[in-house]
Amino acid sequence: MARRGSGLVRLLVTLLLLLLATLLTAAAAEVELDIVPAAPAQNASEADAEAAPAQNAFEAEAEAAQQQHQQPPPHLLPRPLIIELPSKAAARAAGADEVPADAVVASLDVDVELELVPAAVPPQNDVSEEEEAVAAAAATAVVEQQQQQHVLPRQLAVELPSPSAAAAARGGDTDKESPDDVPADVRCSSWRLAAEANNLAPWKTVPAECAAHVRDYVTGVAYRSDQDLVARESAAYARAAAPLAGDGRDAWVFDVDETLLSNLPYYAEHGYGLELFDHHKFDRWVERGEARAIPSSLKLYNEVRELGFKTFLLTGRSEGHQVVTAENLKKQGFHDWDKLILRAAGDREKTATIYKSEKRKEMEEEGYRIIGNSGDQWSDLLGSSMSARSFKLPNPMYYIP
Repeated sequence: MARRGSGLVRLLVTLLLLLLATLLTAAAAEVELDIVPAAPAQNASEADAEAAPAQNAFEAEAEAAQQQHQQPPPHLLPRPLIIELPSKAAARAAGADEVPADAVVASLDVDVELELVPAAVPPQNDVSEEEEAVAAAAATAVVEQQQQQHVLPRQLAVELPSPSAAAAARGGDTDKESPDDVPADVRCSSWRLAAEANNLAPWKTVPAECAAHVRDYVTGVAYRSDQDLVARESAAYARAAAPLAGDGRDAWVFDVDETLLSNLPYYAEHGYGLELFDHHKFDRWVERGEARAIPSSLKLYNEVRELGFKTFLLTGRSEGHQVVTAENLKKQGFHDWDKLILRAAGDREKTATIYKSEKRKEMEEEGYRIIGNSGDQWSDLLGSSMSARSFKLPNPMYYIP
């Protein structure tokens, strides 16, 4: 009985080992083993006789299974990462928006890094080196084609024509044309702008070639439009700087000729500045008292008065014309000024700049603050004791230093 018991124990242990080995082998190497269970023992002697060869067979199979389990499974290389860029036609067919060229070029520069684990068993080469070279060349050609489809545009180059080319286009003689050759009206417009900006040297008459240009300007809508613009800007400033203290010391200075009153009828008879200025002829015109009000200046004058400014009229006319000047102003709608200042005998030899600077200084010495100043000549505005802000009206007909 003892021998039979020990034989059964060995058989059970062998079966357990065989079962365990089978499970390990199936999990690691996916190897399936067909295990035939032993038939039940009929008697003790037969069991002992059949147990010995069965035990040896099972132990051999278990040992083979363990050896196969100890062998490492073959390592497979990862599949290559393939990035395929869509063509323009494919993108449009898919309904996608066209990608900017710089974005496409940037997408071609993506670097993909793969960490490859060397295989225990080297894989078999399915392609030859020649086929690999052909595939690499084809991939390079595809990338180059993609880049050529998204070439950035060339820089825009604008070439200005030279004066000689412009003259040739007009049919002129390129040898006689100068770089400054421009139409007369353009030159005269530039001259008038320079005169208004005080960029010219002291001048006495309008250039002969610009007489028609000046005439058309002062008799047309451009002159009135420029006057209106100056008046609007002056009024806006006056409203912003209106007196708040209530001490009656804020003042506004106005010139008279070509600022409040227009002398265009006189200058129409004398070429609109083409002739040299003649004091005697102009004095006779002043004595007629027929100068007309500049509408926008009259409106500005009345608004400045209503805002509470003291109004000082400072003119280059002589004191002998004080009465006729006052009557002309009143007849044109200018009333209630605080002072009308004209040239005295001692001021005749002074330039307009010095004369008017001295008169403004006298106003300041009397305690007035000169907030604004309007005039058609730079000599009305520059010098000493200048106003807080000055406004120049256009006048291309004459220049007074």
